[in-house]
Amino acid sequence: MKALALTALLPALTLTALPASARAAEDHDAAPMVAPAQAPLTEDAYREKHKPGGRQGQADAIIAAFRERFDQPRIAVFWHRALPDRVSDWHSRQRVAVGQSARVAGQADGESVDLQGQASAGAQVEYRGAAPAEGGNRAAFELQDGLIQTFQDGGARMIDQNLAQRLTDNALEDGTFSRLSPDNARLQMRALAEHADYVLELTAGPGFADHPDYRVRVLSTADATVLATFVTRGEPPEDEREHSWVATSNGYQKREQPLLLHEVGREVALRTMEKMRP
Repeated sequence: MKALALTALLPALTLTALPASARAAEDHDAAPMVAPAQAPLTEDAYREKHKPGGRQGQADAIIAAFRERFDQPRIAVFWHRALPDRVSDWHSRQRVAVGQSARVAGQADGESVDLQGQASAGAQVEYRGAAPAEGGNRAAFELQDGLIQTFQDGGARMIDQNLAQRLTDNALEDGTFSRLSPDNARLQMRALAEHADYVLELTAGPGFADHPDYRVRVLSTADATVLATFVTRGEPPEDEREHSWVATSNGYQKREQPLLLHEVGREVALRTMEKMRP
């Protein structure tokens, strides 16, 4: 009996003999499990995650909504360049001003005469600056074709800037051809104001052949407001992309077909039409 009693007391004695800190450690709830660290992304996956967004709606709906918002807008496109901030081709570093005044007082035929005169003249030495250099990566013809055709489907009238400038300059000529060489910067702006309602700036980042990001701005020539500004890669939504099955050493794999520049131009136009608001 004594042996049994001692045996029963051992757990209690052992618990009493434990330090207070040890007993307290058994009283609180278990610490929550730490969530596992996020798996690192590959370089391609990181770029895919942070790439600019594309259009949200369906192509036919975007074109129909654009036709409702705009009535055959005239659009001039700056391919891979922005509207220059210079207002004139000419620069001036020197200016000469000459002033002259005179006064004559006296009598003529018994009457007092008081004549005053003033004259001034100015001369300014100017030189024509070099034309601004365009970017080395020029938009391909296929990209232009896709963008222009899509805007035309939306009822827009696409303006050729070179022809608009020539028509504007020709309207200013009176037939004598006595005018000096025109100021190209001012002529360009006059042509845009007369022949275009909106200016679309389309510039591409480095690595044009590697499908870069495109920066788009749409400006109004009527009041200089910005109608849209965004960055896009010109890619269609995921559910509209075409895929092919390719036989590999690991079996058949689904591969996304590369986009043609014509398709990229179409997507840039659709995204622009979706973002433009009068």
